[in-house]
Amino acid sequence: MNYPQISICMATYNGQEYLKEQIDSIFAQSNQDWQLLIRDDGSCDNTISIIEDYMAKFPDKIKLLTGRQCHLGASLNFGQLLEYADTEYIMFSDQDDIWLPNKIELTLNIMKATEQLYPDRPVLVHTDLTVIDSDSRTIADSIWSYQKLFPEIGNSLNKITAQNVVTGCAMMINRKARAVSIPIPGEAIMHDWWIAIKVAKHGKIAYVSTPSILYRQHPGNKIGAKKAQKINILHFLTKLCRLKKLLSAQYKMVKKANPDANLLSLVLNKALIKIAQRCR
Repeated sequence: MNYPQISICMATYNGQEYLKEQIDSIFAQSNQDWQLLIRDDGSCDNTISIIEDYMAKFPDKIKLLTGRQCHLGASLNFGQLLEYADTEYIMFSDQDDIWLPNKIELTLNIMKATEQLYPDRPVLVHTDLTVIDSDSRTIADSIWSYQKLFPEIGNSLNKITAQNVVTGCAMMINRKARAVSIPIPGEAIMHDWWIAIKVAKHGKIAYVSTPSILYRQHPGNKIGAKKAQKINILHFLTKLCRLKKLLSAQYKMVKKANPDANLLSLVLNKALIKIAQRCR
């Protein structure tokens, strides 16, 4: 048996509405050297039936991981997949997006070029995303512009701990990045942020300004793309009320990933990034 070069980790939960479109877009990739690993978190709709239909047609391309634990949430669900995946490269897939046909090829080319510059190091490569709505209509051509994100901060450990700029469904990691990222702990707010912090600490993050995915926003999204807002007093007061809780959760994750981190640096870098976003 020829083992694939790439594992695509897909976490599912009640995803029947868009799941077929997502899987079809993976099968339409220009690079077919992959296996799709799916772990369901306890769906009560037709998600499992859809997956089983694809498995019957493509038994060598799709594997459904089974286990007793359900309702772990997205971060730990992806964490379980990451521990199972054991290939040279790993990608992550949501259940409701559309991958552009050259997504794997584009990301892998940058991955290999970056590995040549940084041999024997953990490497993460991520791309921009085009934001679409539930009917596949474009909301924003670039999520980085839409959310006023600065992808270049990915290689600053202090800044990536202050704000995540890496979207999981747009990233690829190598085997060494997996090694420094597992296990993903309960303190991790999201798997992609945790992995980005660990790779920034130990290796290299590269980014591609070309979108590789149509990133769907719909009422069922747990986490998604929100447009950067102009500041106003009500918004400020609302954010201020939430700040303590948010900082507490974020600091727990950051401290777990990087024991050398300190709260003052985290707060300062968050403030500096926000100022830069307002000026953009």
